[in-house]
Amino acid sequence: MIMAGTQEKKIPALGKSRLPTFSAKKRARSPDENTTRPVATEKRRKLLSASTENLHDRSIQSAGNTSLNRSFRPSNSTGSLRTSSTLNKTTTAVVRPTTKQASKPGVGSASKSSVGSKKPPVASTVPKAAGNKAKRPAWDLKGRLQDMEELLNRQSSKRDSLESQLQDYNSRIASLESEKNQLYGDVQSKEQIVHGASKQIEEYQKQIREQEANFEQTKRKLQTELDSITFLKESIQRQKESLEGEVSAKTVEVTGLKSTVAELQTSQVGIAAQLDATKISLEQSVSAGREKDKEISELKQMVAAMQDTIEKYKIKEQEHETMRRKLHNTIQELKGNIRVFCRVRPLLGEELLGSDGTINHMAFPDADSKMLELEKMSDAGLNESCLTANRKGNNKYEFAFDKVFNPDSTQGQVFEEICQLVQSALDGYNVCIFAYGQTGSGKTFTMEGPSQFSPEQTGMIPRAVLQIFESTQDLISKGWQYEFEASFLEIYNETIRDLLGNNSDDQKHDIKMTGSADKKDVMVTNLTTVMVTSEDQVHELLRKASHNRAVAETKCNERSSRSHSVFRLKISGVNKHTQEACIGTLNLVDLAGSERLKDSGSEGARLKETQAINKSLSTLSKVIMAIANKDGYIPYRESKLTYLLQNSLGGNSKTLMFVNVSPKEECFQETLNSLRFATKVNQCNIGTAQKKAK
Repeated sequence: MIMAGTQEKKIPALGKSRLPTFSAKKRARSPDENTTRPVATEKRRKLLSASTENLHDRSIQSAGNTSLNRSFRPSNSTGSLRTSSTLNKTTTAVVRPTTKQASKPGVGSASKSSVGSKKPPVASTVPKAAGNKAKRPAWDLKGRLQDMEELLNRQSSKRDSLESQLQDYNSRIASLESEKNQLYGDVQSKEQIVHGASKQIEEYQKQIREQEANFEQTKRKLQTELDSITFLKESIQRQKESLEGEVSAKTVEVTGLKSTVAELQTSQVGIAAQLDATKISLEQSVSAGREKDKEISELKQMVAAMQDTIEKYKIKEQEHETMRRKLHNTIQELKGNIRVFCRVRPLLGEELLGSDGTINHMAFPDADSKMLELEKMSDAGLNESCLTANRKGNNKYEFAFDKVFNPDSTQGQVFEEICQLVQSALDGYNVCIFAYGQTGSGKTFTMEGPSQFSPEQTGMIPRAVLQIFESTQDLISKGWQYEFEASFLEIYNETIRDLLGNNSDDQKHDIKMTGSADKKDVMVTNLTTVMVTSEDQVHELLRKASHNRAVAETKCNERSSRSHSVFRLKISGVNKHTQEACIGTLNLVDLAGSERLKDSGSEGARLKETQAINKSLSTLSKVIMAIANKDGYIPYRESKLTYLLQNSLGGNSKTLMFVNVSPKEECFQETLNSLRFATKVNQCNIGTAQKKAK
């Protein structure tokens, strides 16, 4: 397609300088010259006649192409293609008569009368000059020159006719552009029409490109012919210089040449008028371009204002996120540093024999699910010395915790109560959640879920990991980027084992303190740590750790956990907008069974395991009591468990303890001991947790 900035190709006007001039002198010709030159001059005459006719046809075709190019030229920028469908249909109607007319060999003199009318002039068939007159002899150069001048006159007339057509087409183009500008305001309502017409426009554009290619090819051919004619003109000029004597006798021819000059001058006036009209059109286009530039400038200002508004909202969003973190931390602090949840598992399998599933010695009296009552149904095996605290009546004991989950509670309901605590780990706090209770009370089920995967019964560890990754995706849009480093270990007989490493590895694992005095952190040497990027990767690590964990059978549970398992997820985050950074650690601990040595029935290696477990749990009780009493010495180092969890117990963490109890009546004594220990923990105040930053 010819764009608005492309200059139009115009047919060069035949000025006075292109016409040969003749002198009044006449040179006498000898008889020999009249007899020897006819052959050569005859060849020259034929060549000159053919070149002139070819130039005539090419000039008409070039004028038609020029009219076609102008009719397809848009007045504004290329952005006006939205109305190109209507414009193309109209300009196609304009081009067709021009193309048809340009293809004819000549235009008669009658076409001059149609200048200024809107109808295309009717082409008349004019026979060639050589067909109306007798063939001139080869030596009659003046006659041949006269024929050429008559041919040039006819061509000038044809050119004037074409220029009048061109002016007519330009006026029609101006009217079409005016119509296009009127239709411009209706562009949006015609979007669907434009979409359908876009394909037709592409076809027209392809046709225009083909026409341009043809035009360029025709132009090159015409240029070649023009060069040939120029060469012939120079030859004629040389002949003219030799025939200046004969020119003086041809006064009639001079008069004709003067008439031709007058016509050319008239044509020049028309061209000047056309140039003035073009200048006016250019000024209008420049004015329209300035208006467009002004509109673009206003739009840029609007965009800049909107961007400023967006930046302000982003800053407010970051401020709101910071405030949310502070309020969330305040809420968790108001709930207490060490929160205690009690969970009673339902009766399972053979425990349901002779019962309808009701636990007779337990009651949940309050609607807020914060109270648990125990009632001793028989006196077997009960130590009377421990029945003083929390005693209600003769055989009833009442306990209050932050939350009590009855046997009908689901894993989802339990996690709903701790999900806000998990969120604190993303905010840069140390978080510790551990499950305490006798063997068979449901600690491992609560923390890890069943051995066979079930979405409804998924444990706290998988649910916490899922929440962390989902929250991370939401925080990405606010500029936060996180890295996660996972590890899984167990403490078996006061020895640390790497559950994610090679079981055949005999490397020793020690607990060491790293960092400065105010930013101490616990580190385990030679421990396998894995950078994780998805919850599926963490689930695979949990399955591997569960397979490697030490389990053995006791009288209390046919598959008893004989070690403390600790899953640690270190969370490092940085905000690329505010440059705020934080480091949090999520510790999820499944403690070993807390039953007494005489009740477990352990012997041999199992006896040693039970002694180590009871020692570590006893040290845990001492540490919590020392913290509650604000003692100067806290016995963290007496057990690997308390030494590993000292940052989670010593005031720099948000801690939650699950006390899991068995619903079996024969476990009443162990249940009572677990609930009393949990009550002591719930009364412990370890101070305000501090956010960790890089």
